[in-house]
Amino acid sequence: MNMTRRMAAGPRSAGLVSDIPTTRALRATPYAPKRPLRASGMTRRYSTMWLEPNGDIAEETRIAPAVPLFEEAFSAIARGAIVATEDGPVAIEDLVPGQRVITADERVELVTWIGSMTVFPSAGEDTGRMIRVTAEAFGHGRPQNDVVLGPHARFCLRDARLRNRLGLDQAYAPIAGFVDGVSVVEVKPISAITAYHVALEHHGTLKVGGFEIESYHPGEGIERMIDPRLAELFLALFPHVDRLRDFGPLAIPRLTRFEVEQLQG
Repeated sequence: MNMTRRMAAGPRSAGLVSDIPTTRALRATPYAPKRPLRASGMTRRYSTMWLEPNGDIAEETRIAPAVPLFEEAFSAIARGAIVATEDGPVAIEDLVPGQRVITADERVELVTWIGSMTVFPSAGEDTGRMIRVTAEAFGHGRPQNDVVLGPHARFCLRDARLRNRLGLDQAYAPIAGFVDGVSVVEVKPISAITAYHVALEHHGTLKVGGFEIESYHPGEGIERMIDPRLAELFLALFPHVDRLRDFGPLAIPRLTRFEVEQLQG
């Protein structure tokens, strides 16, 4: 029977081992376009958990287009990464909506949505690879240990040179723009791994193993930039919001990869 499972919100674990059974009843919703989309014909299985208004946690799995817009929302942080929460360090795979994370600016933020997908070694150029950030690649404790991120993940870059451009000395930068083959390295998983992304009640910066990773946000004005039918399918992956603009404003600006290259040059 197709169903969406709901359970009471609350911390799953303050450590690395979950005390909630990992077997879940999930709903697979087929992707059946009514008319051609501006996307490839390939599809992927995306899993979501979200916090409902009454405090329950709901979860489901959907089949949707395997395009960067969708995959970016589900593959920022690889399984095993440690996230700072109000309850202490929690592995990304044990985090659940309803828990509160400690952001990079020491705010406490509510987790409202978690998405995940499986990354296969045989996948395409982007989703078939990940990026390993080695310990202290960006300074003392940044990160504390190696962290594996998705190719579309962004981190909080702090650089005084940004002030002339943005009026701030920090911005979210794509980690792919810092691959150097030494301290930030592209890796191809030898077996399937699960990757995650996390949305907060207010957009902000997750502390992942001491590294500062942007929480999920689709981007301001994204609904005006994509085909309406594709936007409808995309919005369906975020049942905790009514419209994409409900994600609110970005906490700090984003840099493009081109801007990162200019900064480094």
